[in-house]
Amino acid sequence: MMTIIKRAWTAVTRKRRRSLTIALIMTLIFTLLIGTLTVQQTMAQLKQSVERNIRAGFSIANKQPSGEVPMEMARQVQHLDKVKAHNFQTETAAGLPGKQLVDAAGSGVQLDAGIAGEAKVTGATQSDLLSEFTGRFYQLEQGRHLTERDQNAALIHKTFAEKNGIKPGDKLDITKDGRRVTVTVAGIFSGKGEKPAVLQSDMAENHLITNLAAAQQLTSSQQLTRATYFAEHPHQLKSLTDRTKSLPHVDWQKLSLTDNGAVFAGVLQNIAGIQNMLTVATIGAAAAGLAVLSLVLVFWVRGRLHEIGILLSIGTSKRQIIGQFLAELAIIAAVSSVFALAIGSVASSQISTALTAQTSHSQRVETTVVHAAPPATYLQAFTFGYVVVLLSAIAATAPIMRQSPKQILTTLS
Repeated sequence: MMTIIKRAWTAVTRKRRRSLTIALIMTLIFTLLIGTLTVQQTMAQLKQSVERNIRAGFSIANKQPSGEVPMEMARQVQHLDKVKAHNFQTETAAGLPGKQLVDAAGSGVQLDAGIAGEAKVTGATQSDLLSEFTGRFYQLEQGRHLTERDQNAALIHKTFAEKNGIKPGDKLDITKDGRRVTVTVAGIFSGKGEKPAVLQSDMAENHLITNLAAAQQLTSSQQLTRATYFAEHPHQLKSLTDRTKSLPHVDWQKLSLTDNGAVFAGVLQNIAGIQNMLTVATIGAAAAGLAVLSLVLVFWVRGRLHEIGILLSIGTSKRQIIGQFLAELAIIAAVSSVFALAIGSVASSQISTALTAQTSHSQRVETTVVHAAPPATYLQAFTFGYVVVLLSAIAATAPIMRQSPKQILTTLS
């Protein structure tokens, strides 16, 4: 055994150019397998994260722009089974005495003086469940989000805060039709709205978010503008919307129900598409590697027929010769594995990060942190790689195994 390994090491180091060629091919095979399998692992992590964290839900609103959603009906839906969370909203326009709104000129919108001067006020049960935040159009910069326990609290835009010298903890007066509510600034957010602003009050910079009760005081009404609900799991969304639509005493001629199923379905569909592509790439890399390496090893074996004849003439068995060839390939594969591990890990990490960021940004879902692939993934890649090397070696040495020593020696004479 030691003699075979010694001869194999000597053959590898003596024929450096030949060994380097085989090593480069093996490194490429191992790198491709590591890359495709580790990126597949990342996509699996992303899919699990989306299914775990995405807020699958639906909203109920009045079909008329100025219409209302009855609070009684909204409470009825809130208590349905499988409703994980809810967010009730009331929207209105109100004045901010003593404060300057952000000028619409910065957004290229020219306004009539008669409709300028009011800010958009959104009262919410939980500010972090507003579509502007769940859709990542707004980002909280300072302070905290509003919760159902808050009283007379508000979030304001960063640009508005800077223009008026406001910071978290400051008081702010809001007025509408002779009614006045004083709120405490709990946090500051940044970002732009999903749609271009038409009015000054439509600008994100002039958007004021309060707790629900504060906005209801301004409107002098307990009714809602919108009610949003979130399912415990994405797959429960369809049954939950069906049950909501079947509730008695709800006038669906006046109300509309819109779910976000298409949003997370698109994310999962994109991930599944990438996973399928990576599966094909893995199989393709293994198949191409097998074909190329087999072809190279066939010429490698044919170029050593003289050496094989000498070994046979001195009494070396075919099994020992094949064993030496396999030992040579094992040495080259071991060295190639080290380089492939270094190259594949870096490349797959960059690709995984880019794919994750692109999927998260395009679908506006929370970015998933890319974790290093577990050792089992690398073990799987190397197992596939060594199987490719073994099959290539079998294909290249099969002609020798089928011939008798006499036939091989006759070929050389």
